[in-house]
Amino acid sequence: MSRLFAVNTPMPAAKSRLRRLAATLTPRRRPGDYAQAVMDLGATLCSPRRPRCPLCPWVETCAAAATGSPEAFPVRRPKGTRPIRHGVAFWVERSDGSVLLRRRPESGLLGGMMEVPSTPWRADTWAKEEAAAEAPLKSRWRELPGIVRHVFTHFELRLTVLRGRVAASRAAGGIWCRPDRLHTHALPTLMKKIAAHARAAV
Repeated sequence: MSRLFAVNTPMPAAKSRLRRLAATLTPRRRPGDYAQAVMDLGATLCSPRRPRCPLCPWVETCAAAATGSPEAFPVRRPKGTRPIRHGVAFWVERSDGSVLLRRRPESGLLGGMMEVPSTPWRADTWAKEEAAAEAPLKSRWRELPGIVRHVFTHFELRLTVLRGRVAASRAAGGIWCRPDRLHTHALPTLMKKIAAHARAAV
């Protein structure tokens, strides 16, 4: 119906108008058969991506076909730009080369999974000194070049990685793991990206 009448209102806002337009075509006799025929037409010829207009019985009266771009209908609402959040990840190394991992809180994004410790993720960028206050351990932090990008469903995350070294063996609420044993932990893709970034920079 969107193509037949070239309705420019984006979906889903156009649905009520499309229902009214469809009602003007529905015959009084055998309306069920007509509805089935229209659905078959949509499934076989008037498909979403590649409409087969030359075979369509309505091509002569189809307003979208007349535009030469029937695939432009139905009009879809433009996707909103994903907001960007920022954070700082802490690649903490012990004297034996092990790195610090900890478990994320059970609730929230990536809940209960292991992580490279990080600051909260927020709309504003983090200054190095501000981020250091969120670090799991005290260290002399060095910012690694580049950033880690990861796209979630509702936002894009950009992480700066700070590298620090500690002599203490305490794990600050986490565990120590040798870099060659990271694969033995259930690290989500984001954390694997952080580890790969840090190891490449080191």
